[in-house]
Amino acid sequence: MNLSPIDAGIVVIYLLLTFGVGVYMERRAGKNMESYFLGGQSMPWWLLGMSGSSTFFDITGTMWMVSVFYVLGMRGMWEHWFWCFPFAGFVLAYKAKWAYRSGVLTGMEWLVFRYGTGRPGQAARLMTVIISLIGMTLMLGYAGTGVGKFLEEFLPIKRSVAIPLLFAFTGLYVVLGGFFSVVYSDFFQTLLLSFAAIYIAAAAFLQIDPDTFRRAVGDDWFSLMPVWRLPNPPPEYYEKYKEAFGALVILWVSKGIIGLLGAGGGGADFQRFRAARCEADASRIGLAWGVVISVRWGLVMGFTAFGLSILANHGGAVDSERVLPMVLNRVLPIGVKGLVLAGLLAAFMSTFDSTLNVGASFIVNDLIKPLWKHATPRALMLLSYVATMVLVILGVIISLMTDTIASIWNPINFALGAALVAPSLLAPYWWRIGGWALCVSGASTIPVAIYVYCFTQWEKLQYYPFLSGVSLVSCLIAAYAFPPAPDDTLQNFYRKVRPFGWWQPVRRMLENAGEDPSRPPSDRLDIIVAITGTLFFIALYLMIMDVVLHNWPRAAALASAVLIGAVLLYALWWRRLPPDDTNTSAQADAAPDR
Repeated sequence: MNLSPIDAGIVVIYLLLTFGVGVYMERRAGKNMESYFLGGQSMPWWLLGMSGSSTFFDITGTMWMVSVFYVLGMRGMWEHWFWCFPFAGFVLAYKAKWAYRSGVLTGMEWLVFRYGTGRPGQAARLMTVIISLIGMTLMLGYAGTGVGKFLEEFLPIKRSVAIPLLFAFTGLYVVLGGFFSVVYSDFFQTLLLSFAAIYIAAAAFLQIDPDTFRRAVGDDWFSLMPVWRLPNPPPEYYEKYKEAFGALVILWVSKGIIGLLGAGGGGADFQRFRAARCEADASRIGLAWGVVISVRWGLVMGFTAFGLSILANHGGAVDSERVLPMVLNRVLPIGVKGLVLAGLLAAFMSTFDSTLNVGASFIVNDLIKPLWKHATPRALMLLSYVATMVLVILGVIISLMTDTIASIWNPINFALGAALVAPSLLAPYWWRIGGWALCVSGASTIPVAIYVYCFTQWEKLQYYPFLSGVSLVSCLIAAYAFPPAPDDTLQNFYRKVRPFGWWQPVRRMLENAGEDPSRPPSDRLDIIVAITGTLFFIALYLMIMDVVLHNWPRAAALASAVLIGAVLLYALWWRRLPPDDTNTSAQADAAPDR
């Protein structure tokens, strides 16, 4: 333990202020389901974007990112593809506005909107809810595993005590304030996180001699070029992939591209897009989200550089997943340490609270409400509180049963994540995918995933492509074996969302009904904008890390790319956004050609 009374006091004050937000927002959040889960669509886009950024800025993921760069150098950037790190480019281009146009409350309602209210649509919704809740529960355990390791570095209590206390505290203010509590606490958490990130990045920039650092790590450490064979693989993760690192890069990038293209129902991201005041604001959320989270990359590289400078000659073996808290405990002065510690706790809480709120919405709105059709609003609100606390308890149990971050991160992404990969990728773009295709994909892949993960020695490089193949083949067979969604459902979906892709039969139906099936002019550059935005964010994040490392030649080139990307986004996207209209949430009755 190395936490002064001043630092401890700062953390306690922060926790009390956060709890105060939940208490203050309780009355506004408890009005109805829309207020509890969407904040009444009353919040500005920049606030929702900051909240989303804070949600993705989790402490466990940040510790893992530092670990990856610590052991792989800048080539570790390739591993981050599998969580779609430049996702904001596709969000601002079209994914956010598609979610907003749907007019539904949750990502699960999107499935009924896409597949219909009949048995296929309800079955697709149920299958996705079950898989999503399993994934979210594991994500809560994943978050707890990381914060447990983090707190052990500072507090004289075991993680078996620290994790339940922090989970209970966060769950309580989410129960009280709902989505209002999540967003407004996320705003303050984003400010705190940004301070922590900028301070750590600036400290590394000023305190670490760049020439000494480069000599210590070698020029190859700075290289971004992927290689098929790792010359000196770190034993803790990559010894078994020594001869196949290139195959891992292909796996990571492939999974990332699939994630970028997948659109529609989702978790915390979908919730924020639907909470926007208008369609243009929903798209702007993507920009705010991607820009604000850029400070995370400076923080990660600052911690990595400090770790390599301070811990290189550490007497014992260093657990790379503990590099972040070990560095924080050694380099920050009193007072600043408390603020940064509070900021990183905020990172945990911002991810945890959003997962809780979305998970509770799935349980109440997508499992209970369809079965209990006559439930009163008051009863549904009480069930929301109960669902939140049940998720907290499950998250604590999983956290205490998990030893490492990687041991839970891999099954979430590479085993469970493959179950619905094919329908999630195809359904927004191809009219032929129906509700039964999604169900067959999930029902076929999950049992295989359980068997492969639990009863074989396969690694993610082997089982993720195999499971994705099972999902794709079963989905395509079911797409032709079962009928697509009903014609009126397909027409309604296309009429509201106006997706691109293989929708010609549906466009023909609308033409025969006397409607104009053309897409709005502002939609016609969606793919170009998505690619431009993706490259813009990749260049921005790499530039920030290179600046921290004093890697000036590449930083200058990346700065030029960022400037060009910003100009193109303004010309191709920002200027073409539809006029702000706070009434556009009623998309069901909107004219086909806005």
